[in-house]
Amino acid sequence: MTATAHTTTTYRRTYFGLWAAAGLVFALLIAVGYPLVGVGAFALGALGATALQHRSSVVMFDERDTTVFQEAGANTVAAVGMSSAVVFPTLTALRALGIVEWPLWLAHLGWFVAGLFAIWGLMVAVARSKR
Repeated sequence: MTATAHTTTTYRRTYFGLWAAAGLVFALLIAVGYPLVGVGAFALGALGATALQHRSSVVMFDERDTTVFQEAGANTVAAVGMSSAVVFPTLTALRALGIVEWPLWLAHLGWFVAGLFAIWGLMVAVARSKR
């Protein structure tokens, strides 16, 4: 492995590690009752990752990465869409029948998924308008 490839790999691992640590610490601090500290920790990790990407002299992502990220994004949206199309109507029916109670967090998740697909639809419209 060349020095440049090694450096690129190190930068990429650090970049993704900062994002992963930021998300994990954020969730853990919320779970133990320190949501504002969690927000601060997430902000620090996000800032660190962003600064690393923009200040690095190494090209961390190229057109091959873009293709992989686009495929991963498409697969993520498809997986969330398919599971939501089954889970939310099923739970709504079970709640209407009095079999399960709809927890508040699930209602928030439902709004998030609805928002995600509203944004996705808007981005599809923007992409089509550019062609």
